[in-house]
This record gives sequence, structure tokens and C-alpha cells, in this order.
Amino acid sequence: MNPGKFLPPRPLNAGGTIGLFAPSGVINPDRHKKSARHLRELGYRVVISPEAHEQWRYFAGSDGQRLAGFHSMLADPEIDALMMIRGGYGWSRLLHKIDWNLLASARKSLVGFSDFTALSLGALAKANLVSFAGPGAAIDFGGIDDSPEVREDHAFMEAHCWPALRGEAVRAGPFTCDRRHTAQSVSGPLWGSNLSLVAHLSGTPYFPDIDGGIMFFEEIGEKPYAVERMFLQLFHAGILQKQQAIILADFTDCDPEKDRFPYALSHVVETLRELLPIPVLTGLPFGHVARKLTLPFGAMATLSIENSAGTSQYTLSY
Repeated sequence: MNPGKFLPPRPLNAGGTIGLFAPSGVINPDRHKKSARHLRELGYRVVISPEAHEQWRYFAGSDGQRLAGFHSMLADPEIDALMMIRGGYGWSRLLHKIDWNLLASARKSLVGFSDFTALSLGALAKANLVSFAGPGAAIDFGGIDDSPEVREDHAFMEAHCWPALRGEAVRAGPFTCDRRHTAQSVSGPLWGSNLSLVAHLSGTPYFPDIDGGIMFFEEIGEKPYAVERMFLQLFHAGILQKQQAIILADFTDCDPEKDRFPYALSHVVETLRELLPIPVLTGLPFGHVARKLTLPFGAMATLSIENSAGTSQYTLSY
């Protein structure tokens, strides 16, 4: 696939309008209100989709309500960007009902992570549109407290979020890897995000065919053997072999099983490095953590690896 066919969304300018919507799980109303207030304090106009106040089973409204809210925000000319309020599970129930032509013609910035990975993959495969793997409103903007650590992580997140959404050039890093790699620089489409969703959608119409990419991955709450099994699915499908580098972000609560051999993420990384003749890097600040980058999903990026003091450091430019 020619990576040049992926179109960037229209930039979110200062004072623009952000639509907050809930395509997946039921939201926490307190954190939701806090996030909307914070975004308004930054100077953005905020519009909240109706399903954000609903609940049906696990979800923020029925499938029809969540889909209608999404389509309405895409069609509204006053809304410049759409940011998920929270993730969880839900996009997989909507993919076959999305108006991909509307999404392509709207060319709005779409922002989220975790379950949002399903939309980001579909946006590339069905609409040729770059989206953003980045913060969720209630999760990130509604989770600020007075502790110095959280405020520092939040400042890092904001410092990388708004320039990316404005369409500015971003150079992120340097970040330290746990192993020394050959110094090199590669360029290609940046994509991946949540490992479960990437593995889940491989082989479907909502999965882009990308050669020469730079893939990044995060996960939460999976045992290391299950993480390895998902990576092996992508390997057996021939997806990992077509990439130029793999970057591992945060794997939150992905701890070894008790009372068995403590198969750990370090073993998973070792397996990947044995399978693939490409850099497998660690240490990317992204995932179910407060300290996260905002990464243009499908945009061209450059990964630069340099060595010093026995370790590798790398930067991402996009």
C-alpha cells in the first residue's frame, strides 16, 4: 500500500470545537465533567454527544445511539475534532455500520486509544484517513489531581497532544530502550496501538495493508503468554515481517501467572527479537498511563536510533 494515500485530518486550531463522544463503555460523570471544564479552560469550545449520558448494558447507550452520536458529530460543520470520553469495549459492534464516506469527507481529527484502535484501523482501511492515538477526555483530562507526579505526566501529555492536533511537526524523545540496537534511521507509516484490537481485526476489511511501517503497541490486563500469542498471530499472518521496526509502549498490569513458571514480558520481547530481524524497542510513553504521547495513526514518521553508554536511545519525528 502506498502510505502517501493516507490523508491527514484538518488541524484543530486554537479556539476550535471539540466534540466529546462515548463510543464504548459507560462514562464516569464526575471525570467527564472535569475533563470538559478543563478543555474549555484551555480555550476550546466543547460539544457533548447525547449518548454520553446514557447506559445500555456495558455501553454508553445502545449501538444505535452511539453510532448516531458519532455520525452527527462527523456531519456537524461546527465541530473540528472528535475525542473519545473513554474506551473499554464497543467499537467492534459499530464498524460494519459506520458511514466511511462521511468520515472521509469530514476529515476531522479523531482522538483516542485502547478500544479506539478499532476506529483508527478502519479509518485507514476504509477511508484512507489518519487519526490520532492519544488521550481520552475523562481518562486523561478528567484524571488530573494535585500530586506532583500526575501533574508532571499530564504536562507531558498536553505538551505532545496539542501540537500534534494542530498539525505541527513533533520530535518525541529521546527514549531509552532496554537493549542496544544498531544505530539507524527508518521512515514509514506509524501505526498499531492496542495489541488486542490489532490482532482482533487482522484479516478483516477494517485492517490496512501496510508495508514498511513502524508499529507501536500497548496493552492492559493480559497475561504475558496471551500477549505473546497475539504477537504470534500477527507474525503468522505475515504482518510483523512487513514492518521496519516494532516499538513497545506500556503493558499495564500484564503480570505473570502465579503458581506457574513466571512467564514475563521480558520473555515475550525475547521471542519477538528472535523472530524478527528488525529493531524491537521498548520504553515508549504511551498506553493506559498518564504519561502518553499523541501519535498520528497512519502518518509518515521517522524513527532514529542512536547508541550511548551501552544502551540505545531513539526518537520519533512526525
